[in-house]
Amino acid sequence: MVLAGTLIDGTDRDPSSSAALVIRNGRIWQVASQPQIRPDPTHQTIIDVSHCVVLPGLIDSHCHLFHIGRQYSAPVVSFVAQAVANAALWLDTGTTTVRDVSTRANLDLGLRDAINAGLVRGPRMFCSGSGIASTGGGPLGEEPLRFVLEVTGADEARRAARQQLRAGVDFIKLFATAGLTEGAHPQLTVEEMAAAVDEAHKAGKHAAGHGFFTEGIRNALQAGVDTIEHGSYLDEETVAMMSARDVVLVPTLSILHTMVERGAEWGRPARMIENARQARAAARASVRRAREAGVRIAAGTDPPYRDTVAMECAALVEAGLTPAEAVIAATRRGAEILGRTGDLGTLEPGRRADLIAVAGDPLDDIRALERVELVMKDGVVCGPRARLAEGDA
Repeated sequence: MVLAGTLIDGTDRDPSSSAALVIRNGRIWQVASQPQIRPDPTHQTIIDVSHCVVLPGLIDSHCHLFHIGRQYSAPVVSFVAQAVANAALWLDTGTTTVRDVSTRANLDLGLRDAINAGLVRGPRMFCSGSGIASTGGGPLGEEPLRFVLEVTGADEARRAARQQLRAGVDFIKLFATAGLTEGAHPQLTVEEMAAAVDEAHKAGKHAAGHGFFTEGIRNALQAGVDTIEHGSYLDEETVAMMSARDVVLVPTLSILHTMVERGAEWGRPARMIENARQARAAARASVRRAREAGVRIAAGTDPPYRDTVAMECAALVEAGLTPAEAVIAATRRGAEILGRTGDLGTLEPGRRADLIAVAGDPLDDIRALERVELVMKDGVVCGPRARLAEGDA
């Protein structure tokens, strides 16, 4: 049983004070006010976080666990070891689920399975494996750590999507544009993306469209993608298309802010920093435009600079979301993208017992999400690591 000072359940209901959650077999069995439930210390473990606000475990809807730290050219063993450390780090920030939106050589699938098997400490992962890009497009990387599958034409795109689905991916990622530094021109064509989206949808999976710039975003929307990743340069037409097709925006604002503020410190080229500065202003405007149009918005970090979900939520609030909307962006919206609202994203009976306790009220100060005092995943206290070291689990 978890005793909460205030409960934010991730739904549209108002927060409730002095709440209790009864957990059985890793799932929430009952949610009620504390006076309505009589705890039995002889048969129940009681976790008292009455001094905290309890809310659903955070969902990072755009993450790259292998790339936090940017060890792109490291040997494979070092690359994997860094990802294992990153998985534990993300769990300690209160992130109990991540959507890993492409990595090199499908390595994310192995990390996902290792976490599920209890071999590695980390958040629940949903993975795309390597993304699909046009020939010569996307972040290619070098052998043996190739980042993308290159395709030319709809048939090759369909083949690549089928290959990834057979490998066991949870969704398909498509590079409609390159990154900010490679130019604004579109990459994959509408026909290429439509073929891959068709394969994803036939398999009951969703398709993510990586797009910073307007024309590529429009192409991805015409191809039928389910999410737009980044979406820094949205115009009225693309926002209207997203609203009409109920496409979710994952804007990854925080990394742009971090690049502008600390890029020089990290030795990044001046051109890269200036591109981020321009994109930050455009992305904030895009988020406001999308919010006003009723587009669903989800929180995603897009490391490598250790920008957390809490930092992304703060950036979303700066861009015009209310703190309550930012909390939803970091919880329920992620579950909606994954098609797992019956399991994740809210604290309701029947859902997985993924929750966090934070010091402070994020509805008053969104940065309270940075002050995580307890992390629970599937009903087991699993972080933060400092608390585990104290023996509070």
